[in-house]
Amino acid sequence: MLREHTLSNTTILVPSTVFCDRSLSFLESLVEYLKSQLQLTYHEIAVLTNRDERNIWTLHDRAQRKRHERPPVFVKTPVIQIPLSVVRDRSVSILEVVVEYLRDRTHLSNHQIATVLNRSDKTVSTVYVRTKRKRTTYNAS
Repeated sequence: MLREHTLSNTTILVPSTVFCDRSLSFLESLVEYLKSQLQLTYHEIAVLTNRDERNIWTLHDRAQRKRHERPPVFVKTPVIQIPLSVVRDRSVSILEVVVEYLRDRTHLSNHQIATVLNRSDKTVSTVYVRTKRKRTTYNAS
């Protein structure tokens, strides 16, 4: 319990390079980073990301199986620290919330975000527009 209390008071920053490997989904990459690099428990990851602990286990297991099939791909991209707290929002996907954070809070262009996340400019643009549309629909309800 002491560790959970400490974690809730700590701002965990996730380097954007975690999301650059295209062989894993954004959520798989995030869970793998939190479990492998920060050595958090499945329960701690679930609490911090506002997700079910069983889902976290499944995502980590799937990421590990994919890692056995092919090693991680390292891409040289600029590193931006993203607060883990932004992924607690379940109204949009992890990709959407990360793109929205990078665009609205760090004021990066679509091209810069595409470079940071190893995605195409068009993907970033589409994701951002979709996120804004969801937010408008969600707030209108």
